[in-house]
Amino acid sequence: MITPTVTGQEETQLYEELRRAIDEFEEGEQRQIVLSRMVRQLRFVKWRKDRMRKVDAYCQRIKPTTLWIILATGALAPVLLFSVFIWVSLWVE
Repeated sequence: MITPTVTGQEETQLYEELRRAIDEFEEGEQRQIVLSRMVRQLRFVKWRKDRMRKVDAYCQRIKPTTLWIILATGALAPVLLFSVFIWVSLWVE
């Protein structure tokens, strides 16, 4: 899970890289390529932060009981599906 502080740090780091890229490259094709890549990365970080806001809010208010139910369901689902597969295979024969 991505926390808001990690996303904020990543965004800050990308802005610093963008600033360095602007200073480092002269006007031209190479600068345009680097700037386009940086802008895409920044847009992705912003998009991911917006999308993960709901998940982060849910994870902050989840109760331990609910978490155990989710984990138990996830652990038992493959066992149950495999058992059903075996029983159906035996029944078809």
